[in-house]
Amino acid sequence: MSLVLIIFLTCAACYFIHAKWTVFTVGRRIRGPWALPLVGNVQMISKLKPESLFKSVAEFRVKYGETYRLWLGPELWVFLHSPAETREALNEPTLTRPVAFHQLSILIGNGLLISHGKQWETHRRALSPAFNANILNTFAPVIAQHGEELVRKLLATEGSSVEVSHYLFACVLDAIVETSMGKQLNSLTDPHNRYAHAFHKTSELLFKRMTNPLLALDFIFQRTNMYRELSASVAVIHQLMGIVIDERVEALKQQKSLVSGTSTAPPAEGIRKLRRTLLDTLLTTQIAGKALTCNEICNEVNTFVFAGVDTTTAAMCFVLYSLGKYPAVQHKLVTEIEEQVFVGAALTVDILNRLTYLDLFIKEVLRYYTVVPLTGRQTTGDTMIGGRRYCAGITLWIDLYGLAHDAQYFDKPEEFQPLRFAQAQKETLPPYVYLPFSGGPHICIGRNYALLIMKMLTVQILRNFEVKLRDPHEELVLQSQMVLKSLHGFNLIFRQRVKITE
Repeated sequence: MSLVLIIFLTCAACYFIHAKWTVFTVGRRIRGPWALPLVGNVQMISKLKPESLFKSVAEFRVKYGETYRLWLGPELWVFLHSPAETREALNEPTLTRPVAFHQLSILIGNGLLISHGKQWETHRRALSPAFNANILNTFAPVIAQHGEELVRKLLATEGSSVEVSHYLFACVLDAIVETSMGKQLNSLTDPHNRYAHAFHKTSELLFKRMTNPLLALDFIFQRTNMYRELSASVAVIHQLMGIVIDERVEALKQQKSLVSGTSTAPPAEGIRKLRRTLLDTLLTTQIAGKALTCNEICNEVNTFVFAGVDTTTAAMCFVLYSLGKYPAVQHKLVTEIEEQVFVGAALTVDILNRLTYLDLFIKEVLRYYTVVPLTGRQTTGDTMIGGRRYCAGITLWIDLYGLAHDAQYFDKPEEFQPLRFAQAQKETLPPYVYLPFSGGPHICIGRNYALLIMKMLTVQILRNFEVKLRDPHEELVLQSQMVLKSLHGFNLIFRQRVKITE
């Protein structure tokens, strides 16, 4: 028995070395921290928490000053360094999303975020009309309504401490769900909303898994309590999605009947039928003469909601934090708003477009805090990036945070300076340095929509609150706290859900 076991292990090791030899050859030629054969960078095991891993990535970029590598067991991760490498990686059609991204498939299937090739091309082309400027402009009143509800909820606290990120999450979720699916979720007014809770829990669990290589294998992950929690939350989301699609199909039928004058049925409750949504586009789209399946529609809508809610909420958390930390910037924003927006006037896209300093402020928030600090690609064959040849099976990580804080491209990158994005200075930036929404063909399809939400909510909050830090002199590392002090004098404590490194 012992001899059989030894022979089996020897054969397995030989096969493993043969299968991974080309990857080992590539990794051996790239600088990086010390690693052990097969085990890799074992010193990283203690740093698998998101904030620790992110800090290590930032330190390695400074230490090596060039592209470097990490070994996660036998898996090779390469962190690209320059804008030129970033441009080539983001525009290389043979690269796919990293294996870790496919862990999202339990929620979004093969949606736009992780699909590639022909399916990605056809679905991207089909979805693009849903994000043109004319349609986005119709979303503004809906976003404004949810922003007003957010302000009312904050005003109603009357001095009690609240988790502001929870309010922001619910507000953004309500706005995105209504504009993407035509469904009024009302999670901001209903703290026990099942869908909101399920979506929040799903996002949290998926992120924990993606940042923990020990849970990468389905065989291991599916035997954990985390998997059972995730499955239960995803089931709630998919159940609601099926209901919403049925409601929307019925609402579109009623709308068509109303136009033709043949309907006497009352409108479907909770459905806005006169405003075109992403779901409408998906329901009426045909690819090669065939309509999208219900599963494909669910995947794309879930992708949009998943990708939009967490990132936009995180960005708004950083907006509030920045307003409190930089009172001079806040004062300048308030002055601009008072000059451009009449008291009591409804916010419109035209008004937002006139707020030039707000635009610069939002851009600097997205640079300074880099809400999505890393994005990645997976090699599927021999690929040349930055003059280096990569074989199949290597994960290339693009350090968006590192690029956005590189002194070679940004003057005093560790200072918060919205005016760095004024036209004259912006023109000096090389391409593929500032990438808050990624770049290349896969640039975020909903970027203009996210900016619309951020600008709308920022203006509505500043028209009602003065934002201040609780203690400007305390050290602000991770889990930072701030106080929102309204014009009426009450305090709101904001414990930031997104990690901050300062």
